[in-house]
Order: sequence, then structure tokens, then C-alpha cells
Amino acid sequence: MFVQLVHIQVKPDRIEDFLDAFRINYEGTTREPGNLRFDVLQDPEDETRFTIVEIFRSAESVDDHRRTEHYKTTVALLEDIMTGPRSKDIFRLVMSDLVDEQV
Repeated sequence: MFVQLVHIQVKPDRIEDFLDAFRINYEGTTREPGNLRFDVLQDPEDETRFTIVEIFRSAESVDDHRRTEHYKTTVALLEDIMTGPRSKDIFRLVMSDLVDEQV
């Protein structure tokens, strides 16, 4: 399984714009066959900071995801909403209720 945390900082006056734009990606991604989990988290101490928890079946599933129209549309919309580039942390899933056994 492929896990990434995507960190996004948005401009303070663009939080609602971010949510509207990101909903496109959220709704499309959660319907992808290779996606197992897709959560959008907002920092309660800093409402402009978001972390996206993405769990895919494989790195290939992530590649497929990045070719979708909902992903491309959202990335384009976010350019003017973010304060800087997105950052990502990649992980290997070792224990989860998403898998039958430890991996």
C-alpha cells in the first residue's frame, strides 16, 4: 500500500475557495478503484493548514490518480489559493484496519 500525507497552506481569505476546489478532488478520488482512504484534515489551531491523508493500493494507483481530470483540475485551481507549494510525506503502511494482516 502507498500512503502519503499532503500538506497544504492556504491564504487566510481563501479557505472556502480551497474547500470548494478540493471537494472536486475528494469526490473523484474516493471513487477511484485504487483509493482506499482519502481524508481532508484542517488544523484546529491554524485554519489555513490542511493535511490530506491518502492511502492507495499501490504506487501505480497513485500514478493513475495523478492522470485523472479531477486531480488536474484541483491542482490548477489550488495554484492561486495556496501560500506556497504542497509538501508530501510518503509512508509504508505496516498496521491498519485496511489490511487483513500486517504488511
